[in-house]
Order: sequence, then structure tokens, then C-alpha cells
Amino acid sequence: VEYGAVARGDVILVSHQETDCDFEYLLKDHLKEFPTDADCRCTRTSGGVTFHFLVSEGLTYTCATTTDVGLRLPFTFLDLTKQRFNVGSLRTRAWTAMEHELNRDFAAVMADIMAKCNEGKMGDHISTLKGQVQEVKVVMTENIEKIVERGERLDTLLDKTQELESSSTQFRASAKKVRAAMCMKNMRLWIIIGVLVTAILVLIVLFATGVIKT
Repeated sequence: VEYGAVARGDVILVSHQETDCDFEYLLKDHLKEFPTDADCRCTRTSGGVTFHFLVSEGLTYTCATTTDVGLRLPFTFLDLTKQRFNVGSLRTRAWTAMEHELNRDFAAVMADIMAKCNEGKMGDHISTLKGQVQEVKVVMTENIEKIVERGERLDTLLDKTQELESSSTQFRASAKKVRAAMCMKNMRLWIIIGVLVTAILVLIVLFATGVIKT
């Protein structure tokens, strides 16, 4: 955006421009024949310059760009200019103000809007939506990563649980084998003890009955 202005009919109330081109000379011809009795948006080209118009409630908000800029940037600038111009008493004063009378009050504001639009710091609605969609994508991606990480942790816990169950089963089997082995050893020990006791008793009986003589 190289030039911006707010006009009442063909009276330019405030303007700001970034280059030395005589935009107002070209603009005057359009304003003289431009209807302001109905709100509208339109674009006209003359002298290698494209003028974009936003008519709202009897006032004309306009800006000039090169022919290759398109429509998104200029109409974003015009919408923002209209919003700022309608704050305070400027709109009321616009009905009686003289040519460029409002420059002192609004030219700097218009320059700031123009600079930010040209630098992309005041993006259009589509750019804003794209940014919001991108933010949502980032948040969703982070959430998915967290879910996957939790899933991996659950898988790890399940694996460990299965390992513990397997170890527990092996331990129980080993315990049964050890218990069986101990039982066998105890049984053998008792058998040996029983045999020895029996042998001793037999010997005592034999000695007592004189079967075995000393």
C-alpha cells in the first residue's frame, strides 16, 4: 500500500503516502464521479496505479497500490482504517471538515496501519485463520506425541508385568521341585533311621533271648 485517504465526496479529509507519486491528482477524477449513496467495495486502475475503494455510510476510504498486489492486502488496510477512523469524534467532524483538515489527527494513525500492513504485522482474516489452524496442529501433534509416549510406557509396564508373571510361574515351579526334592530327602532319611532303629531292636532282642551269645 503506497497511499491511503479518507474522503467525503471529492474532499480528501486526511491522507498519507509512502512515495512521491501524485496520487491525489489521479484520485480526484475517481472521487468526482464516484457514488457514495450506497455502501460498496470496488477497484479501479488509472495511470499504472490501482485504487481500491471502501464506501461506508457516506465516507470513502481509499488506498493505492501497484497493479500486482491483489485485493487482500488493500482491503485489509481499508477495513482497519475504517475501524480506527470511527473511534472518537473524527467521524462527526468529517461532515464539516475542510481539505486535509484531519491530517493532524489521523495521518500518523494511517501511516502506522499502512506500515504494519505492508510488513505483514496486521494480516488479513485468512492469514489469521491459517495461523490459528497451525497453532491447533501444533497442539494436536504435541497431544498425540504425549499419547504415544504414554502408550509406550503402558507397553513397557505390560511387558514388565508379563515378565514378572513368567518369573513368578518359574519360581513356583522351582519351589515345587525343591519342595519335592526335600520331601524325598526327608523320606530317605526317615527310612534310613527306621532301618537302623529296627536293626538295633532286633539285635537287642536277639541278645536278650540268647540267640546271640556274647
